[in-house]
Amino acid sequence: MYPMTDFLTGYVVPAGAGLARDPGLKASRHSTGGALTVIETSIGAGPPLHVHDREDECFYIIDGELSIRCGGDAYDAAAGSFVFLPRGRPHRFWAAGPSARLLLIAVPGGIEDYFREINAASNDAERGRIQERYGIRRVPE
Repeated sequence: MYPMTDFLTGYVVPAGAGLARDPGLKASRHSTGGALTVIETSIGAGPPLHVHDREDECFYIIDGELSIRCGGDAYDAAAGSFVFLPRGRPHRFWAAGPSARLLLIAVPGGIEDYFREINAASNDAERGRIQERYGIRRVPE
């Protein structure tokens, strides 16, 4: 974790731009001193049911609609909605239509490293090791 210190400065990420040559990455563990990560992304089918041990996950829906399951609750979230998914609660989400565009906000920051590694993994065993290292685990439906 990066402590909040004087080395941090304010910044603006212009529309269509991102950090570290990733147009979706708006705030990272490094740019916020570990406070949070913000990623602009599109979701289709979404991930399977899973739990985060280390971070809370939030969404601000820009376009489209998400269907969300968190614990025993189910929600629909249209454009303009904010979604909070606390750590330790099994959850999954998917676009109610073809896709939804959203800001994914994770607190504390660092989930961008997980996404980079999991997207580059070549097999299920490697994905399992990455998930374990980041405290993210699939939960049986």
